Amino acid sequence: MLRKKSITGMDKLFELLSSIEPLTEQFKQTLRKKMVMLTLPKHHMLLSAGRVADQAYFLHSGFAMSFRFIKGKKQIEEFYKEGKIVISPKSFFEQVPSKESIQLLEQSEVLHISYENVMQLLHEYPEADILYRATMNLYYEESRERIHDFQFLTAVERYEKLHDMYPKIEQLVPQEYIASYLGIAPQSLSRIKREMEDS
Repeated sequence: MLRKKSITGMDKLFELLSSIEPLTEQFKQTLRKKMVMLTLPKHHMLLSAGRVADQAYFLHSGFAMSFRFIKGKKQIEEFYKEGKIVISPKSFFEQVPSKESIQLLEQSEVLHISYENVMQLLHEYPEADILYRATMNLYYEESRERIHDFQFLTAVERYEKLHDMYPKIEQLVPQEYIASYLGIAPQSLSRIKREMEDS
């Protein structure tokens, strides 16, 4: 059962957004009115493939992942920890069916805002447009970095980098999903972990 909560994560969101662009008090007041916080259960789907993303999320607490099914096999694309904006950019901003799904991996608190409200903010506040462009650029740069990692890092280096980014990931994510994200077979991941433990 979804349960609405009083918004307590706005300061964390404002801190993130203010690191990109100074926020006017009027913009913050409007954003506070338009965002809702929900406590959602483990495994809840924020977005399912084939549906149009009509909500953007800020992960106040919890952990999430995005994935696609490729040739019938689940391919993990990204992990999200608290403090991250969680969105399917193309589906949300172009209002087209999503090719990816986004799922919570533990009980989480999320702030969310509708597409219609985001469009209103973009129309009324100059800083909203700057934040939009910065967010899109961030997603683009993260995608480029992921491609770079696959081209130039070994599987061991990619695993070490993943652990640096998400130290508790082993407690939250099944091994097969970690292997999928790294682009290796689960057996290869087991071997890498054994070799690291023996070294």
